[in-house]
Amino acid sequence: MPKARKARSWLRKLLIQSGASSDAMPLSKKVLEDSVRLARIRGIKRNLYIIQVALLVALAFVIVFVIGDAAFKPSLYLPVDQFVAVLALVMLVICVESFFFRLLEIKFARSSSAKHLMAKNSINRSVLIAIVSTVVTLVLMVPPVLAVTEDATQRTERFTSAEDLSFWTVDPLALQRVSELRASCSSTVNLYLVSDSTYQEHKDSVGDMYFMRINRDDYELVETLTIPVPDMGHELLHLVVDDTSSPGAMVAVDIVKDTSPTITGLVAVLALAFVVANIAWVAYLIPVERKYSQGSIYR
Repeated sequence: MPKARKARSWLRKLLIQSGASSDAMPLSKKVLEDSVRLARIRGIKRNLYIIQVALLVALAFVIVFVIGDAAFKPSLYLPVDQFVAVLALVMLVICVESFFFRLLEIKFARSSSAKHLMAKNSINRSVLIAIVSTVVTLVLMVPPVLAVTEDATQRTERFTSAEDLSFWTVDPLALQRVSELRASCSSTVNLYLVSDSTYQEHKDSVGDMYFMRINRDDYELVETLTIPVPDMGHELLHLVVDDTSSPGAMVAVDIVKDTSPTITGLVAVLALAFVVANIAWVAYLIPVERKYSQGSIYR
């Protein structure tokens, strides 16, 4: 006990002699307060992100199953185009939130090295996000680039009156829809675009389908014919050949698809917003990173 008391007394004298006694306590207190604040900031950020993820899950269920009328039979249909737009919006909000939290973390970091490292890592991450967002924006906003993507999904079918061409108007994820059918044939035939219910009811009588066809005006194929497909949700349609005037004629049809307007519109704008926000954030952080790089052990 006397030895411990003597050691404390010796340490106190040493601090007084070095002039550190008046500064040691405030410095320790500040370091402790900054550590507590930093932990609280990260805790708030984590809890906020958890709430937003839970909100996204709930929105996914409502948008896909309630608003989008998702179905598993007779074919899988999970319309995610609108949810992708909501997801992009929430991610943009989280991205901006991360800027604010990073500013607080840099402010309450305990050393120049930590401040420098935080700023540097944040710059690298924002540059990567800006590059990816730029690519997405170009794909969705630049018509020639988008056309290449849409052409990759286009397919050509050949069939006769003994068969029929069936297709779903919208893909299972509602990211693309069939916009038109481009038909060609060396003979003159009639093409009837009908719903699945009409086809099942009149499949043994092609002549009856003439009165039930969807393409009221564009049905006579003379060398080439383009049939617009109306926007009618997720429906199964059939294209039937009436070759009364040219028996056995072979018809070739290109199925042309367009990307969902929600994806090419709202999602594209949000992707552009990602680019602008992250470039602005990098421009703001570069002076901060340079300021703390002077006393940093990291390079």
